[in-house]
Amino acid sequence: MSKAVALAGALFMGAAAMGAAGCSLARPDEPEAIATAAPTVRTVAPASAATPAPGQQAMPTVSGTPTPPAGDALSTRPIGDEKAAAAAKRAGKDVGPVVNYGGIARADGKRVASVGKNAQGIPIYRHPVGSGFMIVIEGKPGINNVEVGRSNYRYKEDDPTLYPDLQIQVSRPLGDGNPAVCDSRKPNLGGIPAVVPPSFAETAKVSAALNDFSCRFETFIESNASCTINQFGDFEFLGGKDSKVQFCMVVARTWAFPSGDTLVTVRLLDTDGNPGPVSRFIIQYKPNPTPQPKPAAAPTPTPQRRRL
Repeated sequence: MSKAVALAGALFMGAAAMGAAGCSLARPDEPEAIATAAPTVRTVAPASAATPAPGQQAMPTVSGTPTPPAGDALSTRPIGDEKAAAAAKRAGKDVGPVVNYGGIARADGKRVASVGKNAQGIPIYRHPVGSGFMIVIEGKPGINNVEVGRSNYRYKEDDPTLYPDLQIQVSRPLGDGNPAVCDSRKPNLGGIPAVVPPSFAETAKVSAALNDFSCRFETFIESNASCTINQFGDFEFLGGKDSKVQFCMVVARTWAFPSGDTLVTVRLLDTDGNPGPVSRFIIQYKPNPTPQPKPAAAPTPTPQRRRL
C-alpha cells in the first residue's frame, strides 16, 4: 500500500514539474508560436522511365503538343482606298461594290451557263419554265475597296431614301406584279412589280419595288456554305474567290417570270452606302420545243400470189 502511494505521489510531482516548465516557456507579452510543417516534395518519374511488369504492355507516350493541320487563312475585312475612291468620283465613276456574278442556277445549285448575248452585249440565261430555279447575285469590293453591304431589306413607307444593299429590279412584272412590299409568305403571297425604265431614283415607287424584290433573297458570306455548288458537288460561289457576298432567291410560282425576255437590273451598296456599277442580264423563259411525232411509214403492199 505504501509503495502504491509513493508511486502515485511521484507521478503527480512529475506532471506538476512538466506543467511548470511548459508555462515558463511562454512569455505573456509574446504570441504563441505556431508550428508549420515543411512541404512535401514528390518526385514523379517520367512515363518513359516506367518499366512494365512481366506480362504487361507498356502504354505509349506523347511527347509535346500535336500541331493541328494548317487550314485556310481567315478572311479579313478590306481596307478602304480613299485616294482611289476620290479620283474615281471626280471621273464620274461609281466606287461601290462590283457585281462579280449575276445570273441563274438550277434548283440544286448548279450553274446555268449563258446561251449568248443580245445586240447590246447583255448576257442571256434561258430556262424552260418561269419558276423552279434560282437567281444568284455575287459581289466584291469596288474601287474604294470598302466591304460589300449585306442587307436585303431596308424599307419605311414614308422614307423613300431607305434602300437595301442589294438593289434588283425587273423590266416586266413577276407573277401578278402585286405592289405590296415583301408579300412573300402565306397567307399574303404576291408577285413583284416592274420598274420601267430601270431606275434607282429615291422615290416611294422605286424603293417599294426594290425592297419587294430583294427581301426574297438570302445572304451567304462563306463560299463553302453558299447556295450554289461546283462541278464536284461542293458548295462554292459561282464568281470565284473574288466574290465576298452571295445573294440567292428561289423563283417560286407566285413570282414566276413571264414568257419571253425579261431584263434584270442590279447594283450593290457598300457598308458606307456607296453604290457600285450597274449590272444587267436577261432571263429568257422559253419552253423547250415539243418534239413532233414522226409520220408513220406507209405499209408495204403484199404482192398477190398467182394461181397456177
